[in-house]
Amino acid sequence: MTQTDPPLPLIPSPGQDLPPLYPAPQTNGLAIASLVLGIVSLACSVHIAAIPGVLFGHIALKEIRNSRGTQAGRGMAIAGLVTGYIALGMLAIALTAGIAFILLGFLGMAVSA
Repeated sequence: MTQTDPPLPLIPSPGQDLPPLYPAPQTNGLAIASLVLGIVSLACSVHIAAIPGVLFGHIALKEIRNSRGTQAGRGMAIAGLVTGYIALGMLAIALTAGIAFILLGFLGMAVSA
């Protein structure tokens, strides 16, 4: 018969912590990038940063969903999506208003001539 090691004690020695049963999930990097780009696009009016922020947010949500609990950051990805879509909406409104003012200006010049 072979000799085996004794089982590990369930109670740690003084000064030791219990080992975790499962490793802590790591935060998805794309979720962090999505959140940062979304905040930058709103705070600094750099609306072009909203496009990769939205893309990264959707990719991060898919990766987190498929990770089976090994990745975290769903809330950051959603916040990045929300801020990115708000920035894109503000950009669309600004472009529409700018085009309308230009067209009204040309219309006013055509009427007065």
